[in-house]
Amino acid sequence: MDKIVGIELSHRFAPIDIREQMALNDEQTMQALADLKKNYSEVFIIATCNRLSLYAFGENYYGLEDYLKRFGNFSQYLTVLPDTEIAIKNLFSTAAGLESQAIGEHQIVGQIRAALTLARKMKTIGPMLDEMIRHAVHTGKRVRLETNIGRHSASLATVGFELIEQHGYKLEDSSLLVVGTGNMANLVATILDRAKIKKLYIASHNLDRATEMANEWGGEAIEINQLFRYISQVDIIIGGTQGEVNLLSEAALTDSKCTRAQFAFKASEPKLLIDFGLPRNFNPGLKTLEGLSLYDLDDIKKMTFESLLKRHDEIPKATEIVEDEVQKFTSWYYNRKASPVLEAYWHSLQETKESELSWLLPKMGDLTAAQIELLEKFSHRMVRKISKRPMEVIHELSYNMHEQDNPINTVKKVFGLEDVDIKVPKRRVIVGTRGSKLALTQTHQVIETLKKFEPDFEFVTKVIRTNGDDGDIEVMGAFTSAIQRALVTGTVDMAVHSFKDLPIENVTGLKLAAISERADVRDILISKNGEKFFDLPHGAIIGTGSLRRQIQLKELRPDIQTKFIQGNLDTRIKKMMEGDYDAIILAYSGINRLGMIDIANDIFTAQDLLPAVAQGALALEVRDESGFVMDLVKQFNHKPTQIATFAEREFLIALGGGCNYPIAAYAVVKNDELLIQGLFASDDGSIVCIGEKGGQATDYINIAQSLAFQLKAELEEKTKLAISESSAK
Repeated sequence: MDKIVGIELSHRFAPIDIREQMALNDEQTMQALADLKKNYSEVFIIATCNRLSLYAFGENYYGLEDYLKRFGNFSQYLTVLPDTEIAIKNLFSTAAGLESQAIGEHQIVGQIRAALTLARKMKTIGPMLDEMIRHAVHTGKRVRLETNIGRHSASLATVGFELIEQHGYKLEDSSLLVVGTGNMANLVATILDRAKIKKLYIASHNLDRATEMANEWGGEAIEINQLFRYISQVDIIIGGTQGEVNLLSEAALTDSKCTRAQFAFKASEPKLLIDFGLPRNFNPGLKTLEGLSLYDLDDIKKMTFESLLKRHDEIPKATEIVEDEVQKFTSWYYNRKASPVLEAYWHSLQETKESELSWLLPKMGDLTAAQIELLEKFSHRMVRKISKRPMEVIHELSYNMHEQDNPINTVKKVFGLEDVDIKVPKRRVIVGTRGSKLALTQTHQVIETLKKFEPDFEFVTKVIRTNGDDGDIEVMGAFTSAIQRALVTGTVDMAVHSFKDLPIENVTGLKLAAISERADVRDILISKNGEKFFDLPHGAIIGTGSLRRQIQLKELRPDIQTKFIQGNLDTRIKKMMEGDYDAIILAYSGINRLGMIDIANDIFTAQDLLPAVAQGALALEVRDESGFVMDLVKQFNHKPTQIATFAEREFLIALGGGCNYPIAAYAVVKNDELLIQGLFASDDGSIVCIGEKGGQATDYINIAQSLAFQLKAELEEKTKLAISESSAK
């Protein structure tokens, strides 16, 4: 069943050195559209300095993801948009300026329009994406009309002017070199509207465009390959071209004999360089040189924080408008499925009207043209009034096109429209999940498997925000309770959880109907400088949110320090790279599902770090009632993993623990035999008890409980002994 999907790389999660590796100019974008059109009926790409967004109408987003792999493995920076409503909301929020580097900026609407023009030129736009994009542009206009979110927006032109002022340049006494004639035209216009300038140079790959712009602003046009003759003469250089410039981009500036690099050492006056280009026009190494001040897009992002504060109060209003427009478009999206029936019904009525008028008019005698027109208007009004209610009902029924005894088929029969052929899903299944990249990826992978069982079902992903997403991880079921509430109330039909996140308490009315085949249970280490665990420096700081990991890491290396860390993968990696941590520990399974296992610098064995209870498994939860959802989900269940993970949870329950206790367990089922290893420790990790038990898999509850009681007794005994020895001292 086709749907709107997408994938995006943006400034929110990707630094500029990553974005510039995936920057597409118009020619490259057109080639990408042509390539992707081979696998999708409709494709649309937004390529700007701050984002690369790919949208398509097709079965899933995998084709978009595969295309981006041509650039390398940048999975950790990508945002997946695996379902229609998620993709719609992302584009509408982008058009509203809510996803921009400078919140509320106006330029993005024009960029979306330009991207639409490019896609139409390549004939990759169809009715679905065309309507979505036009509605997105409307949303962007409405947000700026009904809120003040764009009033304090810091455009690139504004930031450029502010930087010039901050560095004490008076334009009437300064010379300015602008590289690029596209978006740079707006910057030049803004600057020259505010002040006169001593001397202006415009450089471009296209000398005609440079000349046209230079003539308009009283400047001098130069060719890109002549830049080296001018850069030492000017005070301010602004780069903003997507074309290859190689301006001051030598790898080793100090050893370079190139005039373009050496000017920095010979210039007697300070210089200001502002780089709006992507890829960057200037070597970032120039920031270290005395006398040079260089700013790129990431530097500008930090500068726009003050204007963001001014717009902060407008964000909820803008978000509300986006939600309203998303709902409207979603309504159109589902109504459109019934459009062949509506169109056929309307044509049928029109034919009846024309037929009856052809019968009536000859019998009315001599009629004036005005009388004939009046009769035609009357008949048209009559048809509209007669059809009004049926049309409304058909619209309503289009939301339930997945029903087994589909009402739309009844409508077809009632109005004699059996010949109209429309795709009717057998059932619709709404799948609840968190909105994190990992959760969406896991959920989509589950859905793809379920489709193999029931290819005629329609699966809709519904993102539900949890306490854990808001940073409140101390709440019981931080990542699951909100989803479970949606399941109980019928908002969703099934939920996909990371099994290790599920609390041990059962929710009345819900049932774990299936457990996925277990992925790799090991933990991995990602280090700032690429070291393995035992190569980390003495006293290295390792980030983890798990007591289980902290205690076992200390057992392996007593010298290391552990520091609490939370957040999604991108956040944790960012915190590490910014200097708070030397390394972080994550689950192999999640990283691997994201296609990012190559970023792991070390992999622990399950014996080195015994995993969390149910680590590596996904749990599919449904309402505890018979029906097609239960029948579908049961087909997904992997029996050996179910027994093993249920045994681990029994071990956890017997110890009275939850996911924040220093407890670990790993069970394996082989040839109907179960072996479970367990760890139970004191809160401070000073006493650690490890053991294992085995037996018939059918007796997993007793085996798990027996091991738990054994380790609990052992811990109590060791604790008493430690207290006694401490008292004796």
